Amino acid sequence: MHSGVPTSGSRSSSNPKPTLIRASGAGVRYGTYQALRNIDLTILQGDRLAVIGPNGAGKTTLLRLLLGLESPSEGSVFWSEPRSQIGYVPQRLDFDASFPLTVEEFLAVNNPKSGIWLGGVPRKIKKDITIALAKTGASEVKRQLIGTLSGGQLQRTLIASALLQNPKVLILDEPSASIDKQGAKDLQKLLFDLNKSERITLVFVSHDLHLVSELANRVACLNVNLCGLGEPAEVLGSHILGHNPTVQIHNQFEQREKV
Repeated sequence: MHSGVPTSGSRSSSNPKPTLIRASGAGVRYGTYQALRNIDLTILQGDRLAVIGPNGAGKTTLLRLLLGLESPSEGSVFWSEPRSQIGYVPQRLDFDASFPLTVEEFLAVNNPKSGIWLGGVPRKIKKDITIALAKTGASEVKRQLIGTLSGGQLQRTLIASALLQNPKVLILDEPSASIDKQGAKDLQKLLFDLNKSERITLVFVSHDLHLVSELANRVACLNVNLCGLGEPAEVLGSHILGHNPTVQIHNQFEQREKV
């Protein structure tokens, strides 16, 4: 197995962690528009990697690249495990909120073991759904209509859905975007527990710098290029954010924290 590219904030070589995903010189171009350029990024087993950057920095494109949904225009992306073992939690769920679908039924639809969904919750996957909801603390909403969930309840349901495929890596897009401050604290604890107790590696994009500083063990700052990669205190430090124009995050992150 290939080793990770050494970076600031990487683990000691005396206790190496397996590489799960590695992008080497990866770039994505749409016609003449360069969305990502020369990305060298190694995701190690056990990581809690946060990706930050201004709007238009290529964060969503990077997630698609790591998920295998986007092919690099240059460079390469390596996965040590089947991509089916990478779970994804979207920022939002586009659906008709009036559609009478319970949380259990939603998870049944999205369960990779369910095959063609014919309604209800098939007995063969009911236990898996019950376990996934218990892991995310969402058991009490299993018979609730999905269109009636709060932001925090929906986020826990989406994470439970991703857990049904037994992922080794969980990729999340703005996980705290639609929840209140207390919900964000609860989410932070949930994700930390999944990382430690379930041994799930986390990669998440976030504008919430409090979540980033409290949850992440490494932070990647993106602005088409990788302009910072290391431990949270290093990357979020005032010198990098305040004085390097290529790493400016404008003040939108801090503004979100004040709302």
